[in-house]
Amino acid sequence: MTIADLQDFIVVYQLRNVSDAAVELNLTQSALSKRLRSLQDELGVPLISTRNKRQLVVTESGEVFFRYAQTIMAQYQLMQRELQDYQELRRGTIRIGSVPVMAQYGLTSKLSGFMQDYPQINLHLDELEGAELLQQLNNHQIDLAILRDVQSQQLNPSQFTTRNLDTDELRVILPADHPLASQSAIAITDLQATDVVTLNPGSGVYERIAALYQQAGITPNIRFSTPHIETLLGMIAHTQMVTFLFTKAAAPFMSPDLVTRPFTPPLLSHLQLVAPQSGIAPATRRLIERITDQ
Repeated sequence: MTIADLQDFIVVYQLRNVSDAAVELNLTQSALSKRLRSLQDELGVPLISTRNKRQLVVTESGEVFFRYAQTIMAQYQLMQRELQDYQELRRGTIRIGSVPVMAQYGLTSKLSGFMQDYPQINLHLDELEGAELLQQLNNHQIDLAILRDVQSQQLNPSQFTTRNLDTDELRVILPADHPLASQSAIAITDLQATDVVTLNPGSGVYERIAALYQQAGITPNIRFSTPHIETLLGMIAHTQMVTFLFTKAAAPFMSPDLVTRPFTPPLLSHLQLVAPQSGIAPATRRLIERITDQ
């Protein structure tokens, strides 16, 4: 018995006519009749009766066989789809866009592990600011992105899905000898007369800080901006300036000369993985599973 035998019988059952079934299966009527006889001989039971020349009759055994044939064919098709997925996992390139914080949140090790498990899948990573990532997502230039929630909220939720990867706190970073360093927490109004340096617009940090100042009715005195965390920290060392960074993102670059203080109230944010709602390739789905696995 073969998969073709099962498919033949299902079509005969549905059409209740050997001649019509032969046309549907692209077989001659005699070839299909021969297959049906061979199948019944193998099973040892009659599946159909052709005594009624006007309409084919399915026997009780045929009804049972049809139910199992349907189940087997459904499972066979599922198997084919899954095997096709594995075939597609053997090659290709996944395009990833991310704000430049992959290492600080342990994501580079997940990418490295994925590459070891799937040596034929290449990864292309562009570390960009949020505005560029949003544009590339909307233009289908990247397969998935890693963004702050303040950035992903600008996407159409009917087109993209988000998954939280990590939670971090946005803090004030300042020299250890800064007058505000003596406070356990800092309100945005405490910074009214303070010079600040900040990450560029689109970083996710800039947007949160700009909103804070606006809510307080204060215009920030931004003296310097850059996309690089280490540059920011170097700029404020031994000065009276402050900056704002997420704790985990800043941690590798901190020095004993710098301290962090929380805002009051605290400012929390999610780092998120963003992917299209549909049309995701099997290899990309597998990478998403790897990245989101806790």
